[in-house]
Amino acid sequence: MFKKDLLLSDSHDLAIIDFDLQLTNDQQAVAQRVKQALLLFRGEWFLDRDLGVPYYEDILGAKNSIDTVRGVFVNAIRAVDGVKDLTEFNIEFNDATRTLSIKLTIIDDLSNEINIEL
Repeated sequence: MFKKDLLLSDSHDLAIIDFDLQLTNDQQAVAQRVKQALLLFRGEWFLDRDLGVPYYEDILGAKNSIDTVRGVFVNAIRAVDGVKDLTEFNIEFNDATRTLSIKLTIIDDLSNEINIEL
């Protein structure tokens, strides 16, 4: 069973409805953990400087291939507690807007299929 967590909105703020904090269900908790893992820069969290994606080292400004970048993200996703399998992973870089979009499908520990977009 997954631990409950505070639900975050699409803008990553605490979700509050009728002045009440909202809690995640199991699928939301795993999806939220994956998003948090992918959005956290390595060294950003003061309690664990090794936690996070090595954006500065391996992605931003680096001349790595898309396969290397894909590997960094796949490793970060597979390390998230509650992720049993990564069944689909698509990464797309838009040169014009300099944005990276990620679409993925995971299977959680309860065998639920979860689609995530960033």
